[in-house]
Amino acid sequence: MHCRHLPIRRPTQAPLRRDVLRRGLEGSLVHLCVRGLGVVILMSLAMMGCTDQPVAPPVNSQIARGEQLLDASRYPEAIAVFQSELKKTRTSAPLYALLARAFNANEQLQDAVGAYERCLELDPDDGDSRVQLAILLTRLDQLPKAEQHLREAVQRQPRLAAAHRILGRIHYREARYDQAAEAYQVAVDVDPQFAIAWSDLGQAETRRGNLEAAEGAYRQAIGADTTDAAYRDGLGFVLFKRREYTAAAEQLEHALRMDPLHARSHFNLGNTYLRLGRRQEGQRLLERFRELDDQERRIYGLEVTILQDPERATLYHDLAVIHTKRGETEKARRRYIQAVLRDSNYAAAYHNLGTIQLRRGQLREAMGLYRRALRADSTYVLAYRSLGNVYMRMRQVSAAVNTFEAGLRLEPDNEDLLNRARIAREILAESTQ
Repeated sequence: MHCRHLPIRRPTQAPLRRDVLRRGLEGSLVHLCVRGLGVVILMSLAMMGCTDQPVAPPVNSQIARGEQLLDASRYPEAIAVFQSELKKTRTSAPLYALLARAFNANEQLQDAVGAYERCLELDPDDGDSRVQLAILLTRLDQLPKAEQHLREAVQRQPRLAAAHRILGRIHYREARYDQAAEAYQVAVDVDPQFAIAWSDLGQAETRRGNLEAAEGAYRQAIGADTTDAAYRDGLGFVLFKRREYTAAAEQLEHALRMDPLHARSHFNLGNTYLRLGRRQEGQRLLERFRELDDQERRIYGLEVTILQDPERATLYHDLAVIHTKRGETEKARRRYIQAVLRDSNYAAAYHNLGTIQLRRGQLREAMGLYRRALRADSTYVLAYRSLGNVYMRMRQVSAAVNTFEAGLRLEPDNEDLLNRARIAREILAESTQ
């Protein structure tokens, strides 16, 4: 039985950060993880009469507000703000880049491509935006066009390590492993601390059968970034291939301590334990791998469907439910927000957002979301129970009794609500004696 080197699936992130490059072409169609981005200040050429040149967006509260909305996952509002500002400053390349980020975050990939293309018309030397555009094009399976942009990027900026790395990912995806390794090598030559590029190089060398070179690349990745379980997993896989099972187990165990949800490490460590005669532990890990792999396949399938139908709210809700089961609370929160942005009457999504806030101890925020769920669907019994629980925690017992009873009018035989209402009534009665 051989270990399978599964593709890494990671979400793309915001431009102008190196960790964005870890997400580009790793089989992932996951949503952009938004973060604040400082507005780039360029010398205004419009004042000199050069109105056809790119101009930086003016530093104003509206652009800052747009970035805050983007950071809060309120993508349509951020898009509206940036579009409004672009009506005033149509030659601002950085503002088009911000708009592209917002479109990408809102799963409007074609619009994001258009915004990045306009950004590059205004500023052809913006290598970071060109890399982001290439990543988008790969998500849309437009690999030749993506490769063309990356080659232009490295022609304009030969030391743009990010472009070399993503170019390598395209080669790897098309099984051109020799060319992939060459591109990754250029990336790490330019930036010896480029951890994900080292890991990619290790993966390519493994595919080429160069296990010694692969081991060295993975160790370089770990040296540059000790926080990523995928690097330990890659090294463990190479050691397994070299039949160094004890050393492989050590690396793979470390990977799982770092990331208990790392499916591939379960698979590789399970097989390693089988080779070491630890059959019960190995079988347990392989069973856990199958569970995690099923979740990841479902996530991947939903993300692919979102690309085809980005306005269907249920897709985001279903993704959020899976992330919740995996304990990935922030990912779940963002997906629920995307669901209600597309369907303002999605009661279940409001309710589940409320539960996330409740678990964070934010009672008033949870209360507001549960009430919003009931405004969307006054028959949603689960929201009555949850809202009643919030009232109990806030010691508003009378309000809790009324809320539980409202739910019971819809489901008189609901044992959970009956018990909660009974306890609340007893507490209320004791407090009035």
